[in-house]
Amino acid sequence: MNGAIEAMLNVRALDWASTQLANCRGYLLTPTGRFQLWCRARAIDTIDDLTTDRLLEFLGSLADRQQGPGLKPATIAKYRSHLRALAHFQAATSGYGTSLADIDRIPKPRMPKLRIARALGREEERRVVAACATRRDRLIIELFLATGVRVSEMGALRLPRLQLMARPPRILVVGSVHDPDCTKNGRQRVVTFRKSYAHVPRALSDWIARERDPQEVWLGDELFLSETRGRREGQTPKPMGIWGFEQLCQRVSAASGVHFSPHVLRHTWATRLVDGGLMPLHLMEAGGWSSVEMVRRYYSANDDEVLSAVATARA
Repeated sequence: MNGAIEAMLNVRALDWASTQLANCRGYLLTPTGRFQLWCRARAIDTIDDLTTDRLLEFLGSLADRQQGPGLKPATIAKYRSHLRALAHFQAATSGYGTSLADIDRIPKPRMPKLRIARALGREEERRVVAACATRRDRLIIELFLATGVRVSEMGALRLPRLQLMARPPRILVVGSVHDPDCTKNGRQRVVTFRKSYAHVPRALSDWIARERDPQEVWLGDELFLSETRGRREGQTPKPMGIWGFEQLCQRVSAASGVHFSPHVLRHTWATRLVDGGLMPLHLMEAGGWSSVEMVRRYYSANDDEVLSAVATARA
């Protein structure tokens, strides 16, 4: 059975992102994972042993709260999705049997109503920026708010992809910390800066020249590096990763009294642009989404903004 899963992953390496491949491998092949433990407990060794009825039993056990807390519907849905991919590979590839031919009769788990992360209010946004302790921290927060890049994309920004002297200034978003050559939706994009943050390109250029790595000890071209206090202890700076940006947001949250995350900053960016009149299709391209429906999910309506828009509409 594991050989069939490996064969499927080899085929999917041509059209799946590296994160999707790693996710599927983790769910289905981790020796101590739920799926592998369940298969060993039921002596499922070959792909022919793995039938649709048995998968129904497995997915049902994940949701069974009498056996424990149970997994979230979204997690069970991921298991179902990966197993359906295995079934479709089996159907399209000779030599792997037909035991999962009726896989599509397994229903999707019932999902809870989508909770949309709220955007910061305008006063909250000002408090967050003002609470940053260092120039680097402020530039990171402002760059999130100015461009709407994902936190995984922020960690992959490199100096050659910054066009800060262009008109308008822009950044080329090529990949993420998960895959340096591929963004979440698989397409590169160019982002520019919100009008409210028109000062950021010049400030960023000055910071890069003077403060990013003044002793030039880091040979890489990643934009944001670890705190300077580590360098005074003789440590080499390292590029910031996702956890570094999340920790920064936690520190600024505590200092400002406004709870937020990098994802909330992306929601704030999208909401401000919609309120400013940007067309949804343009926002879809700027945000790196594959559908206008995603734009709707990222917009957090504010009562005052809605009232103002209705009152001033030419209708």
